[in-house]
Amino acid sequence: MKRLFYLIVLASAAVLPGACKKFLDKKPQTEIVTSAFWKTEDDIKAAIAGMYSGLQDVCSTNFFYWGDSRSDNFYDNPKYGNVSYYTNGLTSSINGSDWSTLYTVIGRANDLLKHVPQVKILQPGIDQKAINYYLSEARNVRAWCYLQLVKVWGDAPLWTIPFDSIGIDPYKARTSAQYLLDSLIIPDLLTAAALSDPNQKLVWEANLGTSYAALMDASMWKHDYTSAINWYNKLTGLKRYGLEPTATWKNLFISPSKTVENIWSLYWDWTTDGGAGISGEIGAGNTNSTFMTSDVMWNYFSTTTSDIRGAQSVDLKVKAHDKAWKFYAPNLDSKGNQIYPANNQANVYFPLYRHADMMLLRAEAANDLSDPATALTLLNQVHVRAGLTAYVATDLPDSATMSNAILKERQYELFAEGRRFFDLVRNGIVVKVMDPIIKARKPDAIGFGADTRTILWPLNIAVLNANPKLVQNAPYN
Repeated sequence: MKRLFYLIVLASAAVLPGACKKFLDKKPQTEIVTSAFWKTEDDIKAAIAGMYSGLQDVCSTNFFYWGDSRSDNFYDNPKYGNVSYYTNGLTSSINGSDWSTLYTVIGRANDLLKHVPQVKILQPGIDQKAINYYLSEARNVRAWCYLQLVKVWGDAPLWTIPFDSIGIDPYKARTSAQYLLDSLIIPDLLTAAALSDPNQKLVWEANLGTSYAALMDASMWKHDYTSAINWYNKLTGLKRYGLEPTATWKNLFISPSKTVENIWSLYWDWTTDGGAGISGEIGAGNTNSTFMTSDVMWNYFSTTTSDIRGAQSVDLKVKAHDKAWKFYAPNLDSKGNQIYPANNQANVYFPLYRHADMMLLRAEAANDLSDPATALTLLNQVHVRAGLTAYVATDLPDSATMSNAILKERQYELFAEGRRFFDLVRNGIVVKVMDPIIKARKPDAIGFGADTRTILWPLNIAVLNANPKLVQNAPYN
């Protein structure tokens, strides 16, 4: 099936701008793709595998860049990294600024949405439940990709059909983030939920739990707390998720399919997928990490020894502070030191959504709707699971202190999971949290407060050059 998928990709690539002129003299490639590949359920499964393969490319390093590299979780290793991340000095050529991997996945999802129903016509014997589930997966994944585009860049081009015909205009202007949320992301997720098979629970696939979690994520981004609570209730109503016990917390990252907490995780097998790029950013055995754990996180994890997450998230024995081992199973040498895999042999089962994340978002929504009792209850469930003493109401007497406690809990719990910077953006505290840190790291750096438009990322120069209808995010060049 892998061979079939790559043939599809190669055939589709022939119609891309810049393809060799000889292709223009041949039969339209869309006809070749449709007639040669979209015939059987195996073809659908191959294309589904290709969509997830593209998702691996997205999360290999970019998800870390977008959600963690600019936050107070990490700072660039001055010897090996690029200080532009933690000093708010992004440029149009920096790693992470290219959205092409997201659009590759979107394109593959669009292919599925177009061709899966056609395969059903050719092969009426395929179970309709299976057809619906394939379509649900494609909509879930497409919506998730667009949600990342909105969070990172704001406005973005809207593609809902495959780019599989020479007659299609390859250039699109950017569509507003609000429109993408209201008219693509949320409708896609609603349709995905309606099509999903509730009996499909595999954590490696975008399932019904994924739809509800992503709907909650999108609602929180919109500050639509009532809707967010509704989707949380739908998620918990599935009665399949809960918190992993304290003693086996590490399983969330090394055995995702064996936990009750993970909703949707990214599968990885380095023997077929190559090493996960994030390992070289935060901790691999054959290269120097380009990022180091921030002083804020190091000091908390190294001093709050009752919090079981610290010693399982950051290698506190490495004084350079450049080994985060959250995603690695314990593998100790004779001296008790962790042995890290080479970067090209690292498996990272990246959690895209898990229940603790949703619980803390629900606590945040409760706090914003003046329901401190619910916020405290949900916060304490995650807090106590980490080995810490429960808060009492007098510890968090007002909305501001409650918000701070929830966000801190998310920072400790979801460390290196691509959440922190988005948490700061969603709560409107990027300037408050990051500018003092930026100035302390580099006194002559320009913080976010000088121009809050820099909270969004620049578009990569290659992306701009490839599409004359795009306009760069201000104030970037």
